[in-house]
Amino acid sequence: MAITRRQFIAAGGAAGILLSTPLVAGTTAARVELVSAARAIALGENQRLQITDHGRQAQWYRNGSTISLDTGAPHETRIVAAALDGDNAVLLDRSQRRLSWFRPDGSQARHIDLTDLQEPADFVLNGDHALIADVHGHRLMRLHLRNESRVWLQSDRPLNGPASLAKTAERITLLTLGDRRLHHFTLTGDSLGSEVSTLTMPSGLTAVNDQLLIMDRCQKQLCWADRATPVLALPQTSAQQLAHLSWQPGSNLLISV
Repeated sequence: MAITRRQFIAAGGAAGILLSTPLVAGTTAARVELVSAARAIALGENQRLQITDHGRQAQWYRNGSTISLDTGAPHETRIVAAALDGDNAVLLDRSQRRLSWFRPDGSQARHIDLTDLQEPADFVLNGDHALIADVHGHRLMRLHLRNESRVWLQSDRPLNGPASLAKTAERITLLTLGDRRLHHFTLTGDSLGSEVSTLTMPSGLTAVNDQLLIMDRCQKQLCWADRATPVLALPQTSAQQLAHLSWQPGSNLLISV
């Protein structure tokens, strides 16, 4: 199913356009929502984080209310990823190199400094651990969230620009931009090997109903990792405008443009 340019322009200044056809048929269908002028991150349970002003402003949409999350240093802040940890929202700040936990009232509960990373780009949570991709450090860290111990994970190939992470029920996958590879790990961080993506310019991935979905910026399309045929054509914008995709159970597939 293609989104026409007319449909895209018609969205105007709205939060996005919603495509009525499900992306995935089955018990948990995902509809596709284009979100303009912001990076939208699905948190699940009908919650999302919307990031504006080049990562300096973060709005948490929760239970019909909007909560502004303040890191205390807006000019030094660049939020790039987020997830739910129980009732709290966890934000990854690329500029300050920090993970921060925010309570539902918007107050900050705690943070962990990531000064041993050069440029954290994405993370996923798994139990008491977080896996964090360091895009310029070319490393993948496994961080224990309680005692803050750190382990560097190894794949079968060097990590050339690790940038995007996705977790399914059985494994965690990392996309490296420098060589267009998908590196697979067990949930505990053991390498399962890697493979070259068939896409021209894979730029991000997410898991939808335990299937890996990848964005191809060059061809402006979404593809399943294990299939050659595109599942969805994206608007004819510049590659730089196709910034992010995100899904969690109970949410739409959010594509930031």
